[in-house]
Amino acid sequence: MLYLNKYKERVTSVRIQNRWVVFILFLICSFGVLIGLYQYRHAKTVDLSNLEINDIKLNEKFDKKGYEVNKKIKFDRFKFYNSKAHPDLTVKVREKDNIVKGIILVRDEKIHTNFDGEIGSPINNAIENLGFGYKRTKVGNDFSSVKYIDRDNHLKLNLLYQDLEIKRIEFFSK
Repeated sequence: MLYLNKYKERVTSVRIQNRWVVFILFLICSFGVLIGLYQYRHAKTVDLSNLEINDIKLNEKFDKKGYEVNKKIKFDRFKFYNSKAHPDLTVKVREKDNIVKGIILVRDEKIHTNFDGEIGSPINNAIENLGFGYKRTKVGNDFSSVKYIDRDNHLKLNLLYQDLEIKRIEFFSK
């Protein structure tokens, strides 16, 4: 009988300890979720729905005229096209409905945008035109990035620059 009482006491103390561990884990997870929601709700958002690169807008029908399929890039449900006149301009198109879902521009200074963010132009021109609702990050040793997010239209614009001069433009939609 004495043995049973000691066993019950040990089982009860283990149950109480397990409750505390579960409670502490629940508190940590709840705190993590609250921080994530706060970050999501208070993230800066900018309207990017009217941006154009080489007269191409995201989420609109793609006109294949003047473009050729890039066979080096293979991606499920998407085709990539390069401009014949500007080989450094790549357009990501959804195969199902021929809608533009992304634009990548590298090294071609002749292609114009409607936000003053051409390749080789100062990053400050683009920031003045698009506003200060961006997130700046360091990419590699020499490059930095300015990222604009449009949560309402699910668009993302990424401008990579070096020495305050734009080197690469990435514009994507979900």
